[in-house]
Amino acid sequence: MPRETERVFVADGRYSIRGETFGALQRPAASNGLVDSVSRGRLADPGDFAIVRTGTDTGDILLTVDVRDTAPEPPELEEWEEVAEVSLTLPGKTPGVLTAGDEDEEREASALPDFTHAQPGPYRVRVHARGRDEGVRLDVQDEDYPVEEHYLLVWPAPPSPSYVHKWTDVYGAEIRSAGRA
Repeated sequence: MPRETERVFVADGRYSIRGETFGALQRPAASNGLVDSVSRGRLADPGDFAIVRTGTDTGDILLTVDVRDTAPEPPELEEWEEVAEVSLTLPGKTPGVLTAGDEDEEREASALPDFTHAQPGPYRVRVHARGRDEGVRLDVQDEDYPVEEHYLLVWPAPPSPSYVHKWTDVYGAEIRSAGRA
């Protein structure tokens, strides 16, 4: 099962989880201050793509993508500040992660695995994050080692409601309270 960790470049405080359907924001199917699942259909439909919020506005974060063919164990919550799950359809041939570095011609595209090992969607995506508050504090990441880390766990699963396992960082609380999620 593919699992890869990379230092990736983000801009505008976000990166995307997408298939071939991606573009102007539609209605959020799920939003929790960490991951915004966006659907072109009804509000209850699984998302066609998702936007993951980073505390780091511009700079590098450490990102691990772990693609499984079966559902994982419950998350290890002690290690993470925010953990949430969403269902996504991610239509297209190569669903996966898109970062600002992937869209920048001067940067090398990431080698993060796509989600095809988990079979065609729908997918369940569990997003783990830590260090977002420090990323906000620094605004533009200039360190030798990123202060923010994300872990995406992906597996095939029928659509189900989004679920928050843990939310404790200040940045996520600010997004939720401001209604910007």
